[in-house]
Amino acid sequence: MPRSRTAKRESKRTKAVMPVRLWIGGNKDSHLAHTLDVSNHGVKLGGCRGEVKVGDKIEIQYHHTRAQFRVAWITATKVSSGMQIGAQCLEPGKRVWGAQFPEQEDEYEEQERL
Repeated sequence: MPRSRTAKRESKRTKAVMPVRLWIGGNKDSHLAHTLDVSNHGVKLGGCRGEVKVGDKIEIQYHHTRAQFRVAWITATKVSSGMQIGAQCLEPGKRVWGAQFPEQEDEYEEQERL
């Protein structure tokens, strides 16, 4: 993978699968999804459904904490009808995920060294 893909990240991701609820563009209807990896500055979501496009604001709730995010990229998966979404946190100081996660190397960084 090209180095520019990791250069855009402000912090390393932590692999974590957690159930979340999300609202797209201020809509009252919520959707269930799950995280695939998280950081203080963003999240990668899986199992997403609904009408969403790059640049949309979404609100994500984990337990009782909510925060605003902006959709950075969307990928349709071949295995299921859900999408994967990468989103940038607009409120990084809010600590949506509760605990501090130990940072892990991105798989892209590991592949570059091989």
